[in-house]
Amino acid sequence: MKTEHNKAAEQSTKHIILIGFMGAGKTTVSRKIARWQHLCCIDIDRYIENQHAMRISKMFIKYGEKYFRDQETAFLRTLANRDRSVISTGGGIVLSDLNRQLLKESGTIVYLQVTANDVAARIKNKRSRPLLTNEDQTRDLLDKRRALYEQIADITINTSDVKAALVAQTIITTLQDRGEL
Repeated sequence: MKTEHNKAAEQSTKHIILIGFMGAGKTTVSRKIARWQHLCCIDIDRYIENQHAMRISKMFIKYGEKYFRDQETAFLRTLANRDRSVISTGGGIVLSDLNRQLLKESGTIVYLQVTANDVAARIKNKRSRPLLTNEDQTRDLLDKRRALYEQIADITINTSDVKAALVAQTIITTLQDRGEL
């Protein structure tokens, strides 16, 4: 039987993990939540880039997508040993069964839902997106990943036409209502 103290200790170590397609606002929203809640913010893509001193787009070219996905898994395996943080994931992290399992074990998963039109508008001038070359490809990738995001999400927030600050505040309020903050 868990006591209230044990529940509080367990919840205080659960990470807040943001998942969703590229352009959903994961990085921006995670930074706001972390700042407002005085937590560390970790962007997995930036972490991997820093560890390899290389942009992800270059990593895809030099080593391939599988190598990058393996780096995501390696990072997720370290979450149990880290202080509670707000984690911003890459859009494809859910493609691996193991990654989905590790995410579920590591914290509360917040799916930032976005439409293909929003993605196109938000990342139209970004050259650092190695898997996107056109709008049809964006729509296809989003359609393939949507079920995986929904499968593991504890909370789903639609980010279409919503400012990042409001998305962050909605997540904080939801977590507070759930007794997780």
